[in-house]
Amino acid sequence: MNPKNGAKLALTVVLSVGQQTGGGYHQAVSNLRMLLRSLHSSVDVSVLDVRGTFQGPLQALQSEGLLEPDRVLALPRRLESFRDRVVADRGVLYRLLRWGLRMTGRDIEMTAVTRFLDTSDCDLVYFASPFPEASELQQKPFVWTLWDLCHLDSPEFPEVRTSGKFEEREVHNSTCLRKAALVVVDSDELRDKAERYYGANPEKFVVIPFGPSSTIVQGAIDASALPPRIGSLSRPYFFYPAQLWMHKNHRTIVEALALLDARGKHYDAVFVGKDHGAERSLAAFIKSIGMTDRAHFLGYVADDELPALYSGSQALIMASYFGPTNIPPLEAFLLRVPVIASNQHRDQLGEAAIFFDPDAPEELADAMEATQKKAEKSRLVAAGAARLDYLTIRRDQGASELSEAILRLQKRLLL
Repeated sequence: MNPKNGAKLALTVVLSVGQQTGGGYHQAVSNLRMLLRSLHSSVDVSVLDVRGTFQGPLQALQSEGLLEPDRVLALPRRLESFRDRVVADRGVLYRLLRWGLRMTGRDIEMTAVTRFLDTSDCDLVYFASPFPEASELQQKPFVWTLWDLCHLDSPEFPEVRTSGKFEEREVHNSTCLRKAALVVVDSDELRDKAERYYGANPEKFVVIPFGPSSTIVQGAIDASALPPRIGSLSRPYFFYPAQLWMHKNHRTIVEALALLDARGKHYDAVFVGKDHGAERSLAAFIKSIGMTDRAHFLGYVADDELPALYSGSQALIMASYFGPTNIPPLEAFLLRVPVIASNQHRDQLGEAAIFFDPDAPEELADAMEATQKKAEKSRLVAAGAARLDYLTIRRDQGASELSEAILRLQKRLLL
């Protein structure tokens, strides 16, 4: 498809999450890289790094010749006033104040980021990760990203229920899904749910499956790269890289370890990820069942430490109640590590994992034992490699579809 009259489209890609977001951070970079490679030459791409947290990846893209240095935009000032803090700050106090203002019908003005974008020279904005305030844009059409609808699937968890979080998600999702010119999702299942729950136009969705972080292959994968406290463990361990939210379901993993202990099979669990309020109750539970020396919390770890932690494990356990997709299983596939996952991930992982009911620690214990059988481990590793190849092909197809969809928009926007 050739753009009309040779006119060029100015596209601004917005990177807005912090590095400790984990997989979402790397997914934004990965999708940007694919887009830069697949876009027609008639599209000029600039990148706005909202928090200044993408300097390393953006420099890498420049080194690859995919992005010119002068195309990296700087926000003059993220929060220009108290008003901007009320609108955009993620702190609990400001979230409550924002929710209260909305409940009373008060108008909340545009944030510094959307004000900057709306008055810029770009023709189209692509939010590479969910950006709730995208709906504030008045002058610029936008491409939005939706990661999940877990607040509807599992509203019982405090991280999506308390402090007005559920209401905020509903307001932003219902507006952004309808107002966006295009919506990027990571699975057919999520697309179908968004259409069903919000009545969004099915023609505007583009599916680009998640992929492993591009940095996961850069770290050392031998035992010498393990953190000392893990390298010195006397028992084999299972690995779970997940921030400490209630829905991540670390508790079931520890319960499964206790069941295996009773069977005379002794293993540890290694957890990495920032605490979001779940660690205290989890630690108390672990102590109550006498498993304190079996669960190892490393907190946030640097990307270059992850490959060794994956490779040194017996298997990755993806115990989350939230789905239908997650990135760690794909990274395990890449590093030839067996995967055990909750039933929520069946559509994403196909035959490449052993699945279990996240409420049934005995099922998880059985799955952990199964990975110790040589034949089953070999099957899982081979199936994981094949599944990753399939998802990589679908990612490339999704990137091409997004590029084509942007070109179709180009003809309309530059009339």
